[in-house]
Amino acid sequence: MKNSSIYKLSALMVLTLSLAIISCSDWNEVESLGLKNQSLKEQYPKLYADYIQDLIKYKTGEHKVTFVSFDNPQRDPVNQAERLTAIPDSVDFICLNHPDDVSPEIQKEMTQIREKGIHTLYAIKYENFKEEWEANTKINPEFTEEEALAYFGKRTDDMLAICDKYNYDGIIIDYTGQSLVSMVPENLAKYNKRQKNFFNRIVSWREKHDHKTLVFYGNVQYLVPENLSMMEKYNYIALKSVLSTSGDDIAVKAYLALQAGEDVKDSLYVGVNPVPANRFIACVELPQADDKEQVKGYWNTKDANGNKIVAALGTAQWIGQYSPDFTRSGLFVMSIQNDYYNNTYGYLREVISIMNPNK
Repeated sequence: MKNSSIYKLSALMVLTLSLAIISCSDWNEVESLGLKNQSLKEQYPKLYADYIQDLIKYKTGEHKVTFVSFDNPQRDPVNQAERLTAIPDSVDFICLNHPDDVSPEIQKEMTQIREKGIHTLYAIKYENFKEEWEANTKINPEFTEEEALAYFGKRTDDMLAICDKYNYDGIIIDYTGQSLVSMVPENLAKYNKRQKNFFNRIVSWREKHDHKTLVFYGNVQYLVPENLSMMEKYNYIALKSVLSTSGDDIAVKAYLALQAGEDVKDSLYVGVNPVPANRFIACVELPQADDKEQVKGYWNTKDANGNKIVAALGTAQWIGQYSPDFTRSGLFVMSIQNDYYNNTYGYLREVISIMNPNK
């Protein structure tokens, strides 16, 4: 964000640090004085209040949103890299990768960052349920489909309950699915039944939590046509574009999602595409320090200097471009703790700046 109060706050941070360094240089011996270091909020309450006001104005105004996922420790954090409060303030949503058994300190930080307009989410991954069930059937092949539906239902209900347990601000529904094109009728019927069993619970939860953020992360074209009616209930549709190596590939994924609705809008949805075109976000992962071949977190294209383009930066540029058929609403950056260790959130800040250059 580029406004005067933020610049002033940054200047005060530098001044405070400088004074602390000067004071330290005058010490002759170590002595416990029982002093409590004041936060910037405590030292400069008016300036901090102005900063928060401008930050919330930015968050509630028109801008490209930034989602991130974060490997929260399953204990209290012990360093800055493990703290939610260290994540850049311009981030809109943080998805915790370990949503249950959240430590007291992390719960406290979830409340603290809400003051900055940062909302905490977690993901419910249908594929995890599927893998668990397949492991169960290897042990006992006699399990019935009714038992499978009961298992999926309970796992879904248990994961949904976590939202209220820790007062999350919303949920991401991660559903990969599979192509319907070559399914035989028997398999399609079972696929549809399991899909409805899962998403009916999501829709029911949504009706009781309309103040929460709900995100669909998956392949819309792998939803059974009758189930597309629920798409309007999601605030955002996250494209599975982590493995995309160009902006064109991300655009194809958006068009595939829209086409799924176009194909059935006249037969099932009175001529209206049930897939909203105004809430697509792209997903990327950041480069890994040990990836010498520059595969993960990079596009195949190169910049003017012959270097591979970092996927997050390339996608941020793509998000800022105009599209006549759908809205590019923002970006989801996966596992940002890697960026903290490798670049001290440098990539993340640059991504936000590229998407929102005049904010």
